[in-house]
Order: sequence, then structure tokens, then C-alpha cells
Amino acid sequence: MRSRRWRTLMAGLFWLLQAGLSLAQEAELHVEEGPWQAEVPVAIEVVAKGFEESPEPRVRVPAPPWGRLELVGVSPEISSSVQIINGQMSQWKSVRFSFHYRFVGDRTGSITLGPFHVMQDGKEATTRPVTLELGAIPTEGKDQRIILSVPEDPVYVGQRVPVRLQWWIEEHMVERLVGHEARVPLFEMQEAFGFEEVDPGKRNNAMAITSPSGTKKFAAETTKGTWDGRSWLVLTLDRVLIPLKEGDHAIPAASVILEEGVRWQRSFFGERTATRVRRLRVADTPRVLHVKPLPEAGRPPGFAGAIGQDFSLEVATERSVIQAGDPIHLTLTLKGEGSLATASLPPLARDEGGLPERDFRVPEGDVAGVVRDGVKTFEVMVRVLHEGVRELPPISYSWFDPKKGGYETTHSRPIALSVGAARKVSAEDVVRGATHKEEQPQPAPAPPQRESPAPAATDAPTTAAPSAWIGADLALERNVEKLLGGDASTSWFQMVALGGYVGGLGLIGIALWWRRKRQVDPELVRHRGQLHQLAQTVARAQTPQALADGLRRMAALVAQVPRETLDPLLETLDNLAFAPQGNKEAVPAELKSRAVAFARQMAGEGS
Repeated sequence: MRSRRWRTLMAGLFWLLQAGLSLAQEAELHVEEGPWQAEVPVAIEVVAKGFEESPEPRVRVPAPPWGRLELVGVSPEISSSVQIINGQMSQWKSVRFSFHYRFVGDRTGSITLGPFHVMQDGKEATTRPVTLELGAIPTEGKDQRIILSVPEDPVYVGQRVPVRLQWWIEEHMVERLVGHEARVPLFEMQEAFGFEEVDPGKRNNAMAITSPSGTKKFAAETTKGTWDGRSWLVLTLDRVLIPLKEGDHAIPAASVILEEGVRWQRSFFGERTATRVRRLRVADTPRVLHVKPLPEAGRPPGFAGAIGQDFSLEVATERSVIQAGDPIHLTLTLKGEGSLATASLPPLARDEGGLPERDFRVPEGDVAGVVRDGVKTFEVMVRVLHEGVRELPPISYSWFDPKKGGYETTHSRPIALSVGAARKVSAEDVVRGATHKEEQPQPAPAPPQRESPAPAATDAPTTAAPSAWIGADLALERNVEKLLGGDASTSWFQMVALGGYVGGLGLIGIALWWRRKRQVDPELVRHRGQLHQLAQTVARAQTPQALADGLRRMAALVAQVPRETLDPLLETLDNLAFAPQGNKEAVPAELKSRAVAFARQMAGEGS
């Protein structure tokens, strides 16, 4: 009996202890292991215990003196258990919240983060602060380099300026590249510059650019280049920059942080993964972009802010013969080398270069346009005020040419109009129209249908035929085959027409095929030629080292390489090449056949 009471007492104490622990609020701080480096994210986790499931706790943390601390996500974890001892049931419930943060320091040095305060309905738990010592990433410019190209000469506000970012990396590093992160501060200067994307076209790659708002991929192109007598792979990104503010804008240096694999291992499935990496950083030099305002001297009155070259304006109307007061629908088409998205129309109601207010009534306000297929179209409805108007006068359009440093103006062609006087409808016209309607002759009644021939009567009255039937051909077609569409000549004509249609479609298909063949990209042809020559080099190779070198050079030119086939093949060849006397012996026939077949596959030659 005493033993039973003792067990019951212990179960109760255990339940009370668990309940007391569940009521206590705790907050713990976990930081990713160092060493920590500037510009490299550091993972921080805040674990909160003893809070209720709902509502979700909030975390308050002082803003760091420099760098960026941002909440990545929250993951709740709820678990419960039930225990029954000697008929006594006890329940235990655990609630745990994990708040995941990321800190990125923009410079080296010591920084303290926290403490982190977790709060929920008057309950609060606080973590300890943490101090991070951020070091510098080793700078490496021998095997890679990054170049940001911006104009050195002054540009104008609103001008479309091409900018180019190039990342050069030596070919031998491609195999050891685990990951990379590019940083371009110019792309983050949204208050001073606007950006437009270039048509991706035939670009075969992408470049990941990291900014405070996240990582975004941009269409890029991979090519081969030579510098300092060495072969490089070049990743090129093109964008269009539009200055929004005048002044001398200091642009911080663009940089790339890459992770290079130092040690490797193969997984159970044969995948090659890096077990140890090192970070390297390469940076460009800072730049300065000089932006000038548009000149006031010589600015035309009809200038609406367009900047570029070779603009033209075409005006079309749906009709040219109208009466005074009638609306005319105008379509204005704007073309040119500039930013059509921001180009607008000048006020149309003006005496010089527009539609004079004494002759036309133009809607008030700006006219919205639509950009499509490289042109911008504006739709507007105007009214001609009097019959003295003889034409739609030329409409002028002005823009600023940054290459010439001055303003240019073009004019649309005039359109001749025939404007009649506006006809007024009076009450007399209405009465006259009604009387005229009453005096219209009634149509003759239709002739009675003939049912059966009637006996002739000499005293029957005769009725004259209506004048509308005189001279009409009332003969009926009696050929049944023609009525049913069975005429042989008609069928023959249909067969000839069908043959003509089929033949014409065939000629169009042949012409399209020939045109496509003539328009093959020369760069693509050169690229295929390089792969074909490398495939022949692999076929002629006699040593494991030569085979491995040829396959690696081909893999550097192919956008998507089947690594599950290439990596085991390279590993086998490397083992043979570095074995004693291995590179002097002939390659086994089966291995040579596999390497040649894979090279032909990458070159697109088939098996």
C-alpha cells in the first residue's frame, strides 16, 4: 500500500514539475559557426519555448549599427505526450518557435547583435547578445576578374545608356566552381537611375545578382575570350540605364564572391560534391557617372521630353470627307531610337505645329499611348469646327539628340479635308419628309398564284402586266444536275483550284525553310565548328590525359552537360593518367569508345 501511494505521489510531482517547466518562457540564440566574413550571410536562429500556440510571438531586436539583419522565416514546432501511472493520467505539451535571421555585414570589423526580445500577450523572454568578428574575403584577381562598363563622357537626364557587366573566369576554374554571388551596387541605385532589360534573344546563360531585396537572375551570354595569352570563359550581362537625376554619381565597385571546391567526394549515387570550399572575391574599380540636365537654350515649345535619335511621326485618319462639327478619329504613330515607353505627345491644341483652336476642338489632358512592335500608337478624337478647314495641318514632334547635343524636330504630312457646311434640320423639313412619305406610290400587288388552267372566256376582263416585270427573264432552269451542283465543269474547276492552293502552300513552306537556312546565326555556326573540331581531337587522342583535356574543353563550351556521365568518365581517365606509367600506355578500347561517343554527343553528331 505504501509503495502504491509513493508511486502516485511521485507521478503527481513529476506532472507538476513538467507543468511548471512548460509555463516558463525561454529564448535561446544560436549562431552559425565562424569564421565570419563581410558580404557573406551569417545564419542566426532564435528559439522560443514556453509560449502559447496562438498568437504567434513577436521578436523585437535593436537595429544593427551597420549591415543588414533580416527575418527569413518562422517555423513553429508543437509536441505533446500523455502518461498514465497507477491509473493517474498526466499530459505534457511543448510549444517551440524558431525565428530564422540572416545578417550580412557590408564591411569588416566587430559588431554586436541583440539582445532579441520574444513577446506574447505580456509574456517575454530575452536572449543574450552576440558579437561577430567579420573578416575580409581573400581577394583573387589572377584567375578571374569583373568589369562594369559605363560611359566616361557625360550623359543627359532621360538618355538611354547601355551598360555592360562582364565576369571573366579562367577555364581551369570552371570544374572547381561550386557557387557564386555577384554584387552590383549600380543596380541598387533606384532613386538615381532607371533600368530596362535588353531582349534576351539568343542568350544562353544567366547571371545571379544579389541585392538587399534578394537575388535575381538576368539573361546573360557565355562566350570564350583570350587575355594575357590565356583562355577564359566570359559571362556578359547587358542592361539599359536611364539617368533620373543630374549630378556626378559615385558608383561603388562591382564584385563577385565565388566558392571554389578544395576537397571532393562522391555520394552513394556517384554524384561529385565538395566537402570543403574556400571563398574568393574579385572586385572592379569604383566609377563616376556624370549626368547633365537637358539644355534650356533652343528648346522647342512642343518638346515633350523624348530623348533619342531619328524620331518620326505619322498621322492617319479614317475619313477625309466630313461636315463641320463631325468627329475625326486620328491615329498617331511614333517611331525612333529612344525610350518609347516614356515618350509622350506634346499638346495638340497649338497654333504652331499643332491643331489651331480656331479650326479644331481637341480633348483636354494627356493622350495615353501603347507600345507594340517597336512603335508607340496614340488614339485621339478631334472635331472640325467650320467648313473653311481645308486640311489637317502638319503636327510637329521634337526631341533631344544626346549625340548631337541639341534638339531636333520632325513634322507629319498634312491630310487634305473636304468639309461641308453643317446641315440644320428644321420643323419644316420634318413635315416635308412626312408628306413625301405619304405621297410615295404603293407597290403593285403580287400576281395571283396559278392553280389550274381556266377555260377561256371571251368576255373576261384583261389585266395589264406590271411595268416592273416588263423585260424580265422569268425562265426557270430545268437542268437538274446544275441545280444539284453536279456540273462536270464545276467539279473540274474545284479540283484545279484545290491543286493550286496545295501547290502554293508547298512553295511557301519551301521558301520559309530556305530563308531559315540562310539566317542561321554565324556565331552558332562557329560554336558548332569548335565542338566538331574538339570531338575530332578526342577521337585522335592516344593517352588518358589527352582524352580528359579534350572532354573538359568541350564541357566548357556546352551550356548543359550531363554530369552524371562526364564525372565518372573524367575520374577514370584521371586515375589512369596519374598512375605510374599510366599516361604512357594506350587507353583501353572500351574506355576510348565511351569517351569518343560522349564527345560526339556533346558536339551534336549523334552516336
